[in-house]
Amino acid sequence: MPVAPMSPRSALVAVRFLLRWLTACVLLLGCTAGWASSPVPADPARPLDLLRQGDLYLATAGSEPPAHPAELDAWLAGLQRVGRVGLFGGSYWLHAQVRNDSKVSQWVIDPHGSLMERVQVRVMLPGASLQAFNAGYEAEPQYMLHYGGDVLLPPGQTAQVLVHLESRYFARYPSVELIDKASYRHIVVSENVLAIAALGAMLTLALYNLFMFYGTRDKALLYYSLYLLCATVAWGLTFHIGAHWLGFLDLRWHYVGFFLLPVFNALFFLEFLQLPRIAPVLSRVSRANIVLSLALLPSCFVALPYAHALATLVISISLTLAVTAGVVSLASGFLPARYFLAAFLALIVPATFILPANLGLIESPVRNTELLTLLGGTADAILLAFALADKIRLLARQKDQYLVQLDRALDQASTDYLTGILNRHAFDRMLQAAMAPQRSDDEVHRVMLVMIDLDGLKRINDEHGHTQGDALLCEFARQLATLKSERTAVFRLGGDEFAVLGDAQDEGRLRAAMAEFETCLQSAGFAGAGVSHGMAFGSETRSGSQLLIRADGRMYQHKTAKRPAGASVRAVA
Repeated sequence: MPVAPMSPRSALVAVRFLLRWLTACVLLLGCTAGWASSPVPADPARPLDLLRQGDLYLATAGSEPPAHPAELDAWLAGLQRVGRVGLFGGSYWLHAQVRNDSKVSQWVIDPHGSLMERVQVRVMLPGASLQAFNAGYEAEPQYMLHYGGDVLLPPGQTAQVLVHLESRYFARYPSVELIDKASYRHIVVSENVLAIAALGAMLTLALYNLFMFYGTRDKALLYYSLYLLCATVAWGLTFHIGAHWLGFLDLRWHYVGFFLLPVFNALFFLEFLQLPRIAPVLSRVSRANIVLSLALLPSCFVALPYAHALATLVISISLTLAVTAGVVSLASGFLPARYFLAAFLALIVPATFILPANLGLIESPVRNTELLTLLGGTADAILLAFALADKIRLLARQKDQYLVQLDRALDQASTDYLTGILNRHAFDRMLQAAMAPQRSDDEVHRVMLVMIDLDGLKRINDEHGHTQGDALLCEFARQLATLKSERTAVFRLGGDEFAVLGDAQDEGRLRAAMAEFETCLQSAGFAGAGVSHGMAFGSETRSGSQLLIRADGRMYQHKTAKRPAGASVRAVA
């Protein structure tokens, strides 16, 4: 029977099916080739992931690997194969075959990505002696703050690599890479410089703001400093500075600082953002997370394998609350919250990698997730410092505004509302200062007080009204103000009484001015207005009250002398 020709559409479907089948076959062969040699990439700078290329087995008690490659198959057959390490601790053997197709012979096997207490590396080459080294938290490192160790892999040779990983917990899924020595040394130097610089920056900011707290007593500065100190200590232990520099090898303390971070972080933003006032519910939730963090902290000592997961939980809650608080505070109009919000957004970016990896939800997407998070934490610390500085700038501006308002209030309290010159309150204060006991005799002797009575005010009020009387007071005050200088002040004491407090050297100028003022008042249309005055000097007495009595008495004597004979006068004491 004739066969119908295949349509173009059917041919396309057939080709797609064939390609999918071939792809599936390739993947199947790749999955079943666990014992196939894995060539080192032609580019030595690209590390080879041995955990992906090799097989992982549970290590059992007394399961020491053989010294000869020929016995390796039988030994591995007796172990249980697993897909990945357990985050809550365990002991594992990693086996991988590696063929060096490059010209490089100096290599490094680098376990990284998580804290590992004990690491044993064995490399077996045909016809060569066993290469082995120990690494991990408890071992002396070949490379500062890193677990990597040197191995020799001649070009064209195939090696059997065994790596023993053992730890009471794994902070996240670890990696074991084979990388050429020159590239690894560059990575070690770069990562160490960045880590130490970041830790140094956080420690410097912590100590500086702690010093600032002692001067200002601002609790936000204290909580910020304690937050940074906890972060510095926690990350310092994570990067093995305590173990490799100080010989401190107690894992139970590693996560204490991380449990305290949510505590001081919450205390900081509660104080800094004034959260209890603007968001009471959010404030209570933040305090609840403080209690939760402190309640879970003992897990570092009684349930160490689970401490990293519990710390990850409370830190995740703390970051969420911090960002929420920043948004709420910024929405309420608190401008420094913009730096606060930027700070925690800078921290959340790397946290989106490390926190899910800590819980085993994802594998670490970058080589050194811890360093990325530390750098994010340093950016967070710097931006929080900007937030504090912005708050201080805002407070300084508010303080300046308050000082201006205070100066205005003091001016109003010391100024006569009608005439605009100083009032009785200012006069009493300045007279007391001029005659203060602590001043020297020479200073007191230069003091001159002039008491003035404006004649004719009552008559003008009675005949022309108080508006005209007020005009007379203002005109005389304007003339009197012409005497003001650096050492001369003028006052209205109340009613028709005025005073001048100045220097005795200006006696002649003031006497001439008094006579001129009377003429000016007459010319200004205030007929019958006059000026009576009396002077007293600090050389006569050191008492301010006595100086006032003397000047006042002489003023009344002058007033009496100006009146026609037979006119009634007030008695002078």
